[in-house]
Amino acid sequence: MVDIESLIEESIASLVESVNVDNLIDKHLDKVHFIPIKYRVLCGFLQSLNIRFGDFIETLLSKIIESSSDLEVLISKRRDMRLELNPKCEEAINKHIDYPLHKNEVSEKLPTKLEKLYDDIFKYQIEGRDFVCKTLDVDTLFKHKIERKFYYVEIKYNDDHDTGKFMDINRKLLKTYAGLVRYLAVKSKENFKPILYYFNYHKRYYPSPYLREGIEILRGEELFQKFSLPISYGEVEAKLSELEDRLENRFDDFREQIFRRVKERVRGRQATLL
Repeated sequence: MVDIESLIEESIASLVESVNVDNLIDKHLDKVHFIPIKYRVLCGFLQSLNIRFGDFIETLLSKIIESSSDLEVLISKRRDMRLELNPKCEEAINKHIDYPLHKNEVSEKLPTKLEKLYDDIFKYQIEGRDFVCKTLDVDTLFKHKIERKFYYVEIKYNDDHDTGKFMDINRKLLKTYAGLVRYLAVKSKENFKPILYYFNYHKRYYPSPYLREGIEILRGEELFQKFSLPISYGEVEAKLSELEDRLENRFDDFREQIFRRVKERVRGRQATLL
């Protein structure tokens, strides 16, 4: 039985450790401001945690996927990889992103357009020449042991990015997928699928002009259901809500630790100036 609470606790610990308090103190030591430095550093710490909450969700989801006995995880934490891309393949992906379908065309034309793109990706990445190496980060890559299919999953907390970032996310997903086609030497598009997963159900770009809802785009519990993960989406939601109340004391401790550290650094700074 997977212990969801332990997974969340481990992910939170990793998130907190990623914030360098001394760097925050250095940033504010020489600034003239009416807000006392300890509060500015505390605000910076909390802001960093809030910004990195998306990373927390990615880490947590990776751990949950790792815990499934049906999935053979090849990459579970974001990793930079040197992947080969054929120039014609890259051109086809850029065209797909730069010239999107109009909203009223998506339901009718996107399936055919996307399948044609997949055909081009496999053609150029398997049969092409003159490949160019690019560094691309991979969130999660696994093989379904029963289906014997590969899945590449890009994990996002929310569908709330601006238009430029939204285009970049989809472009990066498809280019990384194409690079992995060659890396894994997969011969058929039926045996390797890309997924853009949003932890929350909120939809800013709907319908997407690039990927299909329920197929390449999964939201909320859809990923959990598709792969029969050992923990349900509802369990994760419930535990996160419980922890919001239970973590109050821990955040009080963080505040006191930060205040003590600021006091030590300010005193040390003053001593060097005497």
